[in-house]
Amino acid sequence: MIGGSWDRHRALALLLAWVAAVAGLSVWAPAPAQAADLQLTFTMTSLDVSGYKAKDTVTLEGTVTNTGSVDAYGVQVILWRSRDAIQSLASLRLANSNNIIGQRLPITADHYRVVTTSAEAFVPGQTSQVRLKATLAELGFDTRGAAFAFGADVIARTSPPSEDRASGQLRTFVPIPGKRKVPVTPIVLLTAPPTKLVDNLFRNDSLRDELTGRLSTLLDAAGRPGMSWLIDPALLDEVQDMADGYQVQTADGSRPGTGAEVAEQWLERFADLDRTAGARTLFANPDVNGARLAGDSLIVSRSEQAAEQVSGLDDLPVVAVPAGQVLTEATKSFLAGSGIDAVIARNAARAGALQASTGAPVLAASAAVPGDDTNAQNLRTQYALATTVVAGTKGEVRLLSDDSDLAQDLAATTTWTSQRGLRALLASTPSVRAASYTAVKPDRLSEAEFEALGRLESDFAAYAELAPDSTLPDQSAAGVTRSASSAWVGDSRGFDAQLDGMNRIVGMSEVGESVSLNASARFVMSSRANEFPVTVTNEFTEAIRVKVVVTSNNPQRLTVPPSELVTVEPRQSVTVNIRPEATSNGVVTARAYVATESGRRVTADTPITIEVTDLGVVAWIIVGVSGLVLVGATAWRIRQVRRRLAAGEPARDDT
Repeated sequence: MIGGSWDRHRALALLLAWVAAVAGLSVWAPAPAQAADLQLTFTMTSLDVSGYKAKDTVTLEGTVTNTGSVDAYGVQVILWRSRDAIQSLASLRLANSNNIIGQRLPITADHYRVVTTSAEAFVPGQTSQVRLKATLAELGFDTRGAAFAFGADVIARTSPPSEDRASGQLRTFVPIPGKRKVPVTPIVLLTAPPTKLVDNLFRNDSLRDELTGRLSTLLDAAGRPGMSWLIDPALLDEVQDMADGYQVQTADGSRPGTGAEVAEQWLERFADLDRTAGARTLFANPDVNGARLAGDSLIVSRSEQAAEQVSGLDDLPVVAVPAGQVLTEATKSFLAGSGIDAVIARNAARAGALQASTGAPVLAASAAVPGDDTNAQNLRTQYALATTVVAGTKGEVRLLSDDSDLAQDLAATTTWTSQRGLRALLASTPSVRAASYTAVKPDRLSEAEFEALGRLESDFAAYAELAPDSTLPDQSAAGVTRSASSAWVGDSRGFDAQLDGMNRIVGMSEVGESVSLNASARFVMSSRANEFPVTVTNEFTEAIRVKVVVTSNNPQRLTVPPSELVTVEPRQSVTVNIRPEATSNGVVTARAYVATESGRRVTADTPITIEVTDLGVVAWIIVGVSGLVLVGATAWRIRQVRRRLAAGEPARDDT
């Protein structure tokens, strides 16, 4: 029982009830509130550890708040802890999910605070400041190089005579470092959702704002002593393209971009970074988890092909960053042999900065994600410190991609941590022999989205056939990889916008609208083979090389071979002859369209009707005339022979 006045109040309540019963009077008492209605929270405002000896103290300050809808009585706060030393990442994750057994500390002046007495209401919305402390010896935190679960319980009643119940709690961690410093590798990730479509043309101008905001802050951080950095080649390519002027796609064309000066300034600052502290990602950080499931075995080679076109990256190691930094055994095998130098995983089962694996080693990034706003920032910092202390001399990697990451890294940098560069880490001996991963289902692009990417790649191939002198197909690898970026995982609108922008440029359905086929609606054939003209018009910006294909609804009666290939210059028209071949009379419906050399369709069907007439009559005339000629020639020959025989001349062979 907690609270010294509880017995007196309960005795008084029993006495009043007895008096009322004897007197025959009814005494009103409020209906007891449901347990769910009693809701109190304890929010930590600070946590301080004075040192790591037995007599050093842990001081907790916070605010108690009645967040429920009913009054609370007898509100008290008491320290709680678990004496089990957490020395593995698995145990830490288990404890972080509140699956840990602990105890409240004995009631002393330092461990316990009374917020209100049992007779005093703590009304909804009311707050109170609390300060509690205990020594490491009292807490039982006696293991170095370990983290301990720590916190406080809030106890209250629904009414003065009711029983105490736990109504709120705080759980966090206290790290107790070992004797040696923990080597930490903070890596600034410079990447952004792709906006570039093709050279000099962007989907929107949002990268300009990123370069003056988030990416500017990250670039400053990347330049600090002891920091390492990762650059996405797709980002660098976009900034380089922006710096010399660019266009932004609009509904009816394009307009000049406004970020050239900003891009140029960002590039100048990027050039000042320490190259020995840097590495690069795969181009556009493609979704390798989704690619594996979709059967896209070329995603890494396509990404590297695109990266080869970006200047200033040749001397940098390649580190793959899967979506959400979630890696599976299957995806790790999928990446084996890809030529990457390392892959980052936030879901490594064991602590250790560099872990051996089949193929490239694994960089085990800290599982403490500051972007998880379900907990307060200071609680996330304590969890980050706990992951660091558990890593110990094996070290830790911290991947920093926004302001909150940078703030957490700074808050979790202490006297018992030291910085180790990425290059030094990659050159070191792995601290874990065989990397393994917690079972996390990675978020990914859908198979339908990968099918759309397959169609985009096919359209690039068709474009190369359609316009063989164009340089646009050389950007196929970059265009498809940007559309497969991990940035679109969980952002279907962004994926659709990027894909739609690409389809407006190379999609055959869009390109086909600039090419037209004009033909007479009806042709009449008076012989077995005829020749008819059709016209191909090119309103496209590049010369095209095409042929006309005609399909018949009755190929037994009429066939039409494809026309010869012709080149049609921009804004020009070319007449092409088609040559139907008929075997019998009748009317045949056909459809004509423009196609590439291999037969890829460019335009929609143009319906035409072909009528075959008099083919049978002409044939009979030819047969009849041939017969008459044969009969006449035979009669003449017989007559000539008879004349010679009558004159006594021998018959002469004229053959």
